[in-house]
Amino acid sequence: MKTPKFNIAKSIASVALTLVLGIGTAGCAAGGSEQGTVEDTGEGMHITMAVIGPDADGNPELYAPEMDSVVAPGSSDAWELSQTLFGMGDLTYDASNSDYGIMLNSITSPVDGTVLAWDEATGCYWQLFVNGVAAEAGISGIELEDGMSIVWYYSAFGDSLPEDISALPQAA
Repeated sequence: MKTPKFNIAKSIASVALTLVLGIGTAGCAAGGSEQGTVEDTGEGMHITMAVIGPDADGNPELYAPEMDSVVAPGSSDAWELSQTLFGMGDLTYDASNSDYGIMLNSITSPVDGTVLAWDEATGCYWQLFVNGVAAEAGISGIELEDGMSIVWYYSAFGDSLPEDISALPQAA
């Protein structure tokens, strides 16, 4: 169930996304959906994003509301959109710039406050998936395209995304 604090944070993040991208009007999908949106002005690229991490039992759940954005060409990049998504979920994260570009080192679980980073025992880390496939480049090397899907998923190398991301429960 949504709390007023979450609704306010989501609204602020949606407005911030609109201001960063310089387009549209912030809004929410009808029916109380957990999906963050930017109004479709018909112009720009449609990009969907999600952050999936483990719940208390290790099952996948959405750490931030699935975001569907309309992005003006050249106005933003995949990392900027990722940061906006993390803000929508009120997620604490750590990232660093390396010779290979920006690396997402950790995200703190909204479920229990655990810092989820590279785990040598399980091989889990924050994998980047683009259009349902594990990315061969880091977030810095992702060029936005119309219809693109970008997902951060705490999983081990070789894992694949859950089949229906929109059906995953939202972290409390």
